[in-house]
Amino acid sequence: MSFYTALTGLNAATAQMGVTSNNIANVSTTGFKRSRTDFGDIFATSPFQKADATIGQGVALKKVSQEFGQGNLVFSSNTLDLAISGDGFFPLKSQDGFQDIFTRNGVFMMNDQYNVELCRSKTDGGVSRLVR
Repeated sequence: MSFYTALTGLNAATAQMGVTSNNIANVSTTGFKRSRTDFGDIFATSPFQKADATIGQGVALKKVSQEFGQGNLVFSSNTLDLAISGDGFFPLKSQDGFQDIFTRNGVFMMNDQYNVELCRSKTDGGVSRLVR
């Protein structure tokens, strides 16, 4: 039983390290919101047991949640760069126009057809058009 309890702790620590490493890897990504891990205790009880007589059976990952708090506003020389102060997202459409996308990344550019698009790298799927 103690081996299982220790194993749940190792699994929880692994999950937390994964979330932390993702936060560190994206620290310079415009509009990135960090994630947070929430854990809970595992108790093996029956309805006939007293709650004060139970012994913990380990820890479980309850959820990974994003923190949407306000980040720092940074000024730029691009006139199409925008920032949202407070709550909200920029509504976008995918390149094919079928998928709705919401982002807080406000780095925009104008394409050859004079459409305002989100400036993104080629590796993360190209560009997305700003909804008019």
